[in-house]
Amino acid sequence: MTSTGTALSIETLVAEYISRNPTSQRLFERAQAVLPGGNTRTGAWFDPFPPYIERAAGVFLYDVDGHALLDFAFNNSSLVLGHAHPAVVEAIQRQAARGTGYNRPTEQEIELAEEICQRVRSVERIRFCNSGTEAVMNAIRAAIAFTGKRKIAKFEGAYNGVSDHALVSFTPPIGPEAGRPERPRAIPSSLGLSGAADEVVVLPFNDATSCRALIEEHADELAAVIVDPLMTNAGVIMPEEGFLASIREITRNLGVVLIFDEIVAFRAAPGGAQEALGITPDLSTFGKIVAGGTPGGAFGGRADIMSLFDPSRAGAKILQAGTFIANPVTVAAGLTTLRLLTPDVYTRMAAMAERVKNELVAVVREAGIVASGNAVGSIFRLYLMEEPPATYRETARDDKAMQRKLMFWLFNRDIQWQQGGYVSAVTEDAHLDRLVSEVRAAVREF
Repeated sequence: MTSTGTALSIETLVAEYISRNPTSQRLFERAQAVLPGGNTRTGAWFDPFPPYIERAAGVFLYDVDGHALLDFAFNNSSLVLGHAHPAVVEAIQRQAARGTGYNRPTEQEIELAEEICQRVRSVERIRFCNSGTEAVMNAIRAAIAFTGKRKIAKFEGAYNGVSDHALVSFTPPIGPEAGRPERPRAIPSSLGLSGAADEVVVLPFNDATSCRALIEEHADELAAVIVDPLMTNAGVIMPEEGFLASIREITRNLGVVLIFDEIVAFRAAPGGAQEALGITPDLSTFGKIVAGGTPGGAFGGRADIMSLFDPSRAGAKILQAGTFIANPVTVAAGLTTLRLLTPDVYTRMAAMAERVKNELVAVVREAGIVASGNAVGSIFRLYLMEEPPATYRETARDDKAMQRKLMFWLFNRDIQWQQGGYVSAVTEDAHLDRLVSEVRAAVREF
């Protein structure tokens, strides 16, 4: 509570944010004249305007209004080594001086492929692409081509990129219009999806019985099930014991390709969430980390499925093309990042994420506010609800209004987070202490 005994309002916090960021506000107003909504990246937008960044280094973002923001977002998890890591910068600069694109392969492309295949046992063959979205798009295409079936299944509330299939039931309403919890409706989350909802079966996360029934019902037309095994877009929703094993069993038995979306979940362990959870998918998609925080992605898995991309094969094949696929700059950044991302680094980051999650939950509860949290690998999340959600629909119980207040409180104290966030290889205990201290101060005022 404030000195007057009244709770700090969101209006007061937003007004302070606006007053602290006049240059960002002017840039946003300027951007609106040439960019729809003032930006090119919907996920980076928020009301009244985002901070504009000049540069970044380590765990800090330096904005145009002179603030050094302690970062727990790391460009939506992609910068696992922190911003502008010297080794990654040097690798990019060295490669840029040699050329940024050749229209021909490089030895480093092979080395990056070998590195990923060595880390992720399910990946027998791999291909690169320009983004996580492209990775998912190509994995789905491979499943459709391999099985000869046309539908895919995804989980309600999961983000798997912005291809047409993936944008079905990404942010569906939580209510009767979304269908029964055990049988969610396929609802487009964007305009212009060209009937994709008719080709998507929506599954309820952590409901093995309902998932099995839906997969069996559609088995004759279902090419693939794609799952982010940690539901990272909804915070972190941990799979219940046996849930993913059940999905693996039913898909294997029915000849449905199981795709793991490891684009964020690759933070869980050196071999991704599939290593941490002990599940072997047929295909996996990657991005962010494997591109060293530069634009890039990858997809891979069983050799028989991936052989459909082989241009030398006789007969029909899958066409994959792109001017910037496996460009040498991205490959250099990705290879350098993965070589520095040792098991010891994963262990250290996981311990820090677990620690900060526990301390955040404790200080919020001390203020008499319900709180819970999840942490896995280097990902941590704070929920303002009694228990962490087990499904997308349960996230409706999170106190979104207070989460918004907390976001602005932290922005006004030069901290960027996303209802929690990520630790990096260069995050230190002092950075976690600062975050916990500011959250403690915030909830006392709320």
